[in-house]
This record gives sequence, structure tokens and C-alpha cells, in this order.
Amino acid sequence: MLMEIVMIYINGDSNTFTNGKNFGNYLSEYYKQPLLHKGIPGSSNNRIFRTTTRDILKLKNQNITDVKVAIGLSFIFRTELWIEDHGIEAWYRNEYDDGEFASFQAAVNTDWWTKGPSTRLPSIARPYKNYLKEWIMSNPADGLVINTIYQASLLKNLCENLNYKFIVFWLSNNAHDIYRIDPEMDSVKEFSDEFDETNSIDLFEFSFQKHYYDLGWKPIDFEQYGELGHHCTEVHEIFAKRLYNIFEGTQ
Repeated sequence: MLMEIVMIYINGDSNTFTNGKNFGNYLSEYYKQPLLHKGIPGSSNNRIFRTTTRDILKLKNQNITDVKVAIGLSFIFRTELWIEDHGIEAWYRNEYDDGEFASFQAAVNTDWWTKGPSTRLPSIARPYKNYLKEWIMSNPADGLVINTIYQASLLKNLCENLNYKFIVFWLSNNAHDIYRIDPEMDSVKEFSDEFDETNSIDLFEFSFQKHYYDLGWKPIDFEQYGELGHHCTEVHEIFAKRLYNIFEGTQ
């Protein structure tokens, strides 16, 4: 008889971490199940989707039969590059299992559309600065949001096919861009129809970063990042309870 093996799986960007226990740690405690946390600060959504898909396939091949998957989406204006021997430690933190990919933010200024994008890049990525500027200018926000929902729908269906529980939500604050998207548009309707309150937190309204800031929680690094900073462990505990209720169908 196949022994049931259970696990909590988390992926995302720096908003999956905090100044104490994060929402993955709390979920692990609630369920008394081990946590596999594959989030990396600075992650792009491409990295999150690719590594999660690969990890889920690994878990399947290891006969792990019960996984609760919680995926937090990052800023849409992050992308990634394959740079041979880039040597950036953060991107090797998960035992070198992602080749030479590294994520970078193509713009850091919110007025990039009128003034042009500016970047803050590590030295290894500076030769690609012009490419990143061209990338952001040729990838309007609406298209990036729609492609993200499309990728999320594929991952959701993979998890369902394996009988893994799945929740996806925006971690980083992309509110200005997701608010504009009508989920009934022909270009996104079939993808958006895949999501409801059992497998997501409204992908056209909610972001973890903004939601709790609007509720009055000041980020722990507000002086550095303002409202785009990172929330404290108390917020992560509140959010973990919300995810728990979704997994359990008791929200």
C-alpha cells in the first residue's frame, strides 16, 4: 500500500519572507506537515512558474501524494536572463537546481512610461541594461498580466491533475495594472474562468502587499521601500489563517 506523504509547498519573491515566521511556516504548524519553501527575493513570475512546475513534477516522481501549494506572484516588470556563471549567490540558494537563470527588475521607477525605465542592476547584469529597457517598452502591462494569468491556469491544472491543493495570489503590489483588466475579455476569459475562491485570491483585485498596507499595517522596512515594503510576521500569521481557510473550504 502506498504511504501517504504530505507537504506544504511555497514559492514567490521576497514577500514570502519577513522578520520572523512567514506564512509558509505558519501553515506548516497548522497542518503539522513539513514545509518546502522555494521563494527567492527578487524572483520574476517566469522563475516562480518554472521552478514550481519542476518542483511539482519532482514531488510527483517521489510519490508524494498530498501537497498544498501556495504560489505568490511577483511584480510583472521583472524578467530573467540566462547568464553563464553569473555567480549571484541568491540564485543558487536552492542547490543549483535552476541552471544559470537570474531574475532582474526591468524598471524601478513608477513613471517609467513617460520618463523611460531606470534600473538598479548588479554588475553582472549591467551589459543587459539596454535589453531590459527595450523589454519593458515592448511588454505593456496588460499583456504581462494576461500572460501571468495564463501561466497560473496551466499550473493550477497540473496541480489538480495530481490531486494537489492549489492557491495562487498576487504577493507584490501590481494593483494599478490588474485593476484595469476585465476578466471577461476574450484574451483572458478562459484563463480567468479557471479561478474562484477555492483556488485563488481575486487575481483582478487583491495583492498581499497592498491589502495589508491599506488595513494599516506599516511594512517593517517602510523607511527603505515605502508601501512596497515587507510585512511583519503578525501579518503573515493573519494571511496564513486565510490560506488555511481556503485550503479547508471554510472561509
